[in-house]
Amino acid sequence: MTDLPTISIVTPSYQHGSFLEWTLRSVILQRYPKLEYVVMDGGSTDKTPEILRRYQRFLSHCESAPDQGQADAAARGFTHTTGEIMAYLNSDDMLAPGALNFVAGYFAAHRRVDALYSHRVFVTEDNTVDSYWILPRHSNWLMSRWDYIPQETCFWRRRIYEEAGGIDPGFQFALDYDLFVRFMQRGQMRRVNGFLGAFRRHAASKTAGLIEGEVHPEVARVRREHGIRLREWHRLPELALYEWIDVRSRYFAARKKTGYNYDRLWGGLLTDHRLPEW
Repeated sequence: MTDLPTISIVTPSYQHGSFLEWTLRSVILQRYPKLEYVVMDGGSTDKTPEILRRYQRFLSHCESAPDQGQADAAARGFTHTTGEIMAYLNSDDMLAPGALNFVAGYFAAHRRVDALYSHRVFVTEDNTVDSYWILPRHSNWLMSRWDYIPQETCFWRRRIYEEAGGIDPGFQFALDYDLFVRFMQRGQMRRVNGFLGAFRRHAASKTAGLIEGEVHPEVARVRREHGIRLREWHRLPELALYEWIDVRSRYFAARKKTGYNYDRLWGGLLTDHRLPEW
C-alpha cells in the first residue's frame, strides 16, 4: 500500500445535481487508498450543495463559488493537489470500477508512458449504456488533428502536466484537446484496451449542440496555436479514422450489447445513496 502513487482527481461542477452523486460515488467507491479528490463547484443553486455536504468528509478539498468556467475550475482545483498521477472528471461522467488500481499499475509497469486513455462508453441521462467508441492504437499524428481522446478516461503524470504548462483557463470547450496536444508534443501517450470511464450524453451537455462535421472555434484555435495544419488530402485519413471507429464500435456493441444500466457494473452501488462506512 505504501508504494502506491497518490492519484489526484478534480471534478469541476456546475448545476449538475442530477448526476453529481453518481460521479462522486464512482470515484470514492474505488476505495483507492491514496486518493486526493477535489470538487470545484461554480456556485450551483440546485441540489449540488446538499450532495457536497453529505460527501465532504471523503474530499480532500471542496469549494463552491462563482468561477470563470470549467477550465478555470479544473486548473485551480489542481493547485490543491500533490499526486503523482492526475485526472479531471466532469460532474456528469463516471469512472469504471477498478479504474484507479488499473491506472496505478499501468504507470508502474510503463515508466516511459506519460499519459494514458481508454476506449469510451456512452451512457444516457438514466445511466443506460447506448453506444461505444472503440479506438485504434494511439497515434500522435491522428489524435493531434482529430479530437478523439476520451477525456473522462485520461490520466497523466504530474511531470508532463507541469512541463506542458497545465490547463489553459482561457478555454471553455476544447481545454482537454489543447492539453492533450501539448502532452503529445512533449511525452508519450498510450490507448489502453479497456474502459476506464463513462461519458454521459444529455441535453444540457456542452457537446449536445454540436452540428456533425462542424469545427468548434476553440478546436480551430488549438490547431492554429499549435501549428496543426489540415491539408486537402487529410480528408482521406480523417474519413478513414471515422469509419474505423464507427465500424469497430458498432461491431463491439452488437457483441457486447447495449441497453443495460451502467450501475450494473458497480453492483448497484452508484444508485445506493448510503454513505461508505470507511
